[in-house]
Amino acid sequence: MDDDTDRREWFISFGSGAFVLRYRRDVLDRVVIIRVWHNREHRDPGR
Repeated sequence: MDDDTDRREWFISFGSGAFVLRYRRDVLDRVVIIRVWHNREHRDPGR
């Protein structure tokens, strides 16, 4: 993401749209999923 956090986004194609998976890695290098939503949903990008 275009900020100073360690969050990342992964777009997963599904039908005519995609799911957006927001995640980060913790200090033990584990993936921590923060949020999942469909790209057709209106979401505040800062959240």
